[in-house]
Amino acid sequence: MDDVYLPDLGIGAGIAIWGFRACARGGAGCCAIVNGFGRAFGPANGPRVLNDMLEFARHVGHSGRRTVSLAMPGCARLASDELSIIAALAAAQLCDRALLELHLTWLMAKAPDEELAELLLSISSDFLMAELVIDMPDLAISQPRTARSPLVAVQGGRA
Repeated sequence: MDDVYLPDLGIGAGIAIWGFRACARGGAGCCAIVNGFGRAFGPANGPRVLNDMLEFARHVGHSGRRTVSLAMPGCARLASDELSIIAALAAAQLCDRALLELHLTWLMAKAPDEELAELLLSISSDFLMAELVIDMPDLAISQPRTARSPLVAVQGGRA
């Protein structure tokens, strides 16, 4: 994956990843995060959106079947899984349920439950109401590779 930097993806993606990183690392109560979400979404909606982001991070952390890589808070460079988070939120903003579920399936390493998809639709709607558009990032699609068996068939004493 080529280096992707958060400022290149816009303010909506920046706030989403900033909040997700903080929530995933236990920093959702940090006054900078709380105040930042209050300023971005308004004092009435900020805490609710941050709580939804915390629920999203918990769901990924506790229900997912793989370890999700995150860059350190404050880091401008994105981890590949953070691009998947942005892509899922962008798909939700586009109301593309099938694409949203595909990105969540990759992120969770299992089919997403209805609750998680609805949560992301709610979060993305809050971002849109705050005029924070999350654009779909350019994602490199991996080419399929043929699986190689680790076993070797031995016949007649030869491998």
